[in-house]
Amino acid sequence: MLRFTWNVRNERRRGIIAVFVAVCLTALIGVVAIAIDGGMLYDQLRKGRATADAAAMAAASDLFQNYPANQGRDPGYTAHAAALAVASANGYTNDGVNSTVTVNIPPTSGIYAGLAGYVEVIVTYNVQRGFSRIWSGAAIPVTDRAVARGAWVSPNAGVLILNYQGKGTLNSQGNGAFTETGGPVIVNSNNSSALVDTGNGTMYAPEFDITGGSQLGGNAILATTPIPGQIYTGVHPSPDPLAYLPPPAVPPDGTMTVTNLGSGNKQYVLSPGRYTNLPTFNTGDVVILQQASANGNGGIFYIDGGGFKSTGATITMDPNTTGGVMIYNAPQSSSTSEKIQITGNASGTVNLSPLTSGPYAGLVLWQDRNSPVDLLVEGNGAFTIDGTFYAAGAKLDINGNGSTTTGYYIDDNGNQVWGASRIGSQYISLDLSLGGNGNINIHYMGPNAAKTRIIALVE
Repeated sequence: MLRFTWNVRNERRRGIIAVFVAVCLTALIGVVAIAIDGGMLYDQLRKGRATADAAAMAAASDLFQNYPANQGRDPGYTAHAAALAVASANGYTNDGVNSTVTVNIPPTSGIYAGLAGYVEVIVTYNVQRGFSRIWSGAAIPVTDRAVARGAWVSPNAGVLILNYQGKGTLNSQGNGAFTETGGPVIVNSNNSSALVDTGNGTMYAPEFDITGGSQLGGNAILATTPIPGQIYTGVHPSPDPLAYLPPPAVPPDGTMTVTNLGSGNKQYVLSPGRYTNLPTFNTGDVVILQQASANGNGGIFYIDGGGFKSTGATITMDPNTTGGVMIYNAPQSSSTSEKIQITGNASGTVNLSPLTSGPYAGLVLWQDRNSPVDLLVEGNGAFTIDGTFYAAGAKLDINGNGSTTTGYYIDDNGNQVWGASRIGSQYISLDLSLGGNGNINIHYMGPNAAKTRIIALVE
């Protein structure tokens, strides 16, 4: 029998395994650090982003609330304090060690830098390391930024027709020129003939934005100025920018003082308040509306049934009061007797301006959104109404009836421009009908138009 002997060579281990394990363990801990510390950083990034957003919105809400007085600035640092309070409630105490919170009103960086009504919030949190301490003991800063806006602004629309369907939701049959100065004409209807113009005048505006299409007949012309060719179809419809506004509460009754002027005419002096079944104001009558400062009813003439009808009367505002006026119509039925009707007269004067402060600033005529009763405004003579006409549920009828030598408006340079009644600063209605033989002029100006409210994150 053969026997084999195996000689096993025993060698001393020189520690290579320990070194290899140490090297691999470092790499393994690095992977763990990426996984765990990276997850911590990502979680803090999400928390920081949410905190910055919430703090910016808190400050924007304060800017919004105080916008009439501060115009988007923060002189009392109340918006600044609101942002810091929200950040602190979310763990960003601004102690300079664990976290810092910077609030800039207005922003100091980005596309909104220096603009009133905007707030920039920058939050930084110093995240303490876990497994990554093998590389450094310094905390890792995580920074997030948000910009929000809180403002009352005029919607960029000189005319906005809210009806989403239907032919001729903007219908013009007049022979005079219709001129909208300063803002676009927007027609929401998706009908191929959403805008119908069969008159002999020209419709001027800086821009026409029509969801559907237009139909022109006779000698009708659509023209844009100062840049020609700004007529667009297929445009996405615009929502009602005043939909957020609650209707005014019914105020206490107003007072009406009547004085006989002779020849059957009367002078009426009305204070702001609630009215029911007002008389019809006729040619030769004088109607004086006291403005907002007259009493505590906010300059609101709340027509609680019976409408507001003037067929040629002179209508002016009391010069001894201030703050403007708003006529709010709350029809009690769909009868035409419930309408607002203001008709000018060649020998009379109509001169009204909207409220200048409060939630309804810029509004001069407003009808209950749920009422389908048409509103009628006919310019003639010295006829000037500034402010927004708002009838979200009804048709607005506008007629220009004066000759080319009657009526004027004051342009942006302070010049008297003759040949057109200025009938409003902005129209927002379900439908709009334009007629008459005189020129119609809407002079859209932001300060004289109703304001839409904005509280939103923008960055």
